[in-house]
Amino acid sequence: MKKLVSFLMIFCLLLGPANLTRGAESPNCRQLENIFKTGVKQEDGICRLEFIRKNIPVSNLGIQLLPETIELAFGANFQQAGNQSVVIGEFALLVPEVNRVIDALRKGNIEVSAVHNHMIGENPQIIYLHFQGRGDTEALAATVKAAIGAASSAGTLKLN
Repeated sequence: MKKLVSFLMIFCLLLGPANLTRGAESPNCRQLENIFKTGVKQEDGICRLEFIRKNIPVSNLGIQLLPETIELAFGANFQQAGNQSVVIGEFALLVPEVNRVIDALRKGNIEVSAVHNHMIGENPQIIYLHFQGRGDTEALAATVKAAIGAASSAGTLKLN
């Protein structure tokens, strides 16, 4: 009996926090999986999307950095709020991509809330763009997807 209880405790610990699921369980998250053609993490009613930009080598302080180290990604969190959704996100962009991405977000009525750097002296320079919007889930997702597509080196993500 002790072995069974110990096994169950270890099994539960390996599964991780109870509020985090690896697949999309909510209809909203499943809808986003279909739009973005990728897995969506669901946590406490939030559908989390993240596309790591592994195709851009970045160095800082003379050291080649992994994309995860500097949050070199396209990230968006969607939350259902009544009959509409809210999206809040952050994109790590190359300087030439910034205006094209801003244009794509604004075209879909998503507000740009911040544009700034996280580091000094990285090569190439990375600009972080934050955004927010509310409305229909499908329309918001289409706008976010178009904004990712507006980034010139996002082609390796294969967002269809």
